[in-house]
Amino acid sequence: MAQSVFPVEVSSSLNANAITAAAANTMYQGLASFNAGVYTVTCISSTTVNFEFYSGVDTLVLSGVTSSGTVTVNLASNADRVRLWTNTGTNIVITITLTARSLSNNFSGILDTITSSTTYTGTSDSGYAYAILIGAGGGGGGGTNASSTTAGGGAGGGSGALCAKVVQLTGSMPVTIGARGSSGATTTGTASTGIGGTGGTSTFAGMSAGGGIGGGGGNGGAAGAGGTATGGTINTNGVSGGSAGGTSSGAGGVPSSTVSSPYPFVKTGTFGGGGGGGGATAGVGAAGSGSGIGTGGTGGSARGGGSTGGIGSGGGGGGGTNFGDNVPGGQGGLGILYVLRF
Repeated sequence: MAQSVFPVEVSSSLNANAITAAAANTMYQGLASFNAGVYTVTCISSTTVNFEFYSGVDTLVLSGVTSSGTVTVNLASNADRVRLWTNTGTNIVITITLTARSLSNNFSGILDTITSSTTYTGTSDSGYAYAILIGAGGGGGGGTNASSTTAGGGAGGGSGALCAKVVQLTGSMPVTIGARGSSGATTTGTASTGIGGTGGTSTFAGMSAGGGIGGGGGNGGAAGAGGTATGGTINTNGVSGGSAGGTSSGAGGVPSSTVSSPYPFVKTGTFGGGGGGGGATAGVGAAGSGSGIGTGGTGGSARGGGSTGGIGSGGGGGGGTNFGDNVPGGQGGLGILYVLRF
């Protein structure tokens, strides 16, 4: 019985990282030193190339297929030959180009989370760390207690600011963590009497992340503004809280934005302002903004107080009431410091 081998394997020397495939559906082999790295395999777009990198005769390192004439692959370990075949065409030139060397990841770190004022004593092999510093959130404004059906809710507190940079570790570094902004008291119709407290400023390594401003009291109080950031390589001011629900059925305002972590490998997520409180009759309180790091407090609906903000976030404004209820705003969230030593 006659036997034949198909496709026929052809041993071909590699010339300047190129092999010419004389015929389709025929195996070609190029011998060369392929160090670990990123390679681009190209040919004319009308031809598809199947290729395999080997270390020795039978240890497959990587296989792949071109699409529209090209593909980029990561060769994880060294190879000493490539085998390939085409689906169509004659005298097709296939080029194999090293486009980048593989680098091993030698980064390792230890994350410290500091939630109270202290002296930071952490050290590392490099003597440096990535740091994210966040100021405290402002308190939500108190809702209005009045016989009038127009008793409005309080405004949401603003968020703290964020600073970030690579810091040199000395082994003895003062840290101040901003305290929560206090909740605004229930008002009797004068917005200026129900303002939430301003959040405390957090400081570390020359950075200062200011606390958010408290939300105004019901019946006209302004949304709390965000804190101010200075001293970091990255400085992001805080965001405002939501507006107050100003009429009997007025809904609390939703904060329009958040503050995002600039270093997701240290801490991922956002934080934001507190939601505004709703009016006295049927007003609905708004949710605060932010997630992952902290979420702003929810504004109180009619006859309800606002809730406390999460890390760096503003407190929710209190809802309005006609029945003598206590409807304070929520407290702002604490400041915080994240330090990734490496």
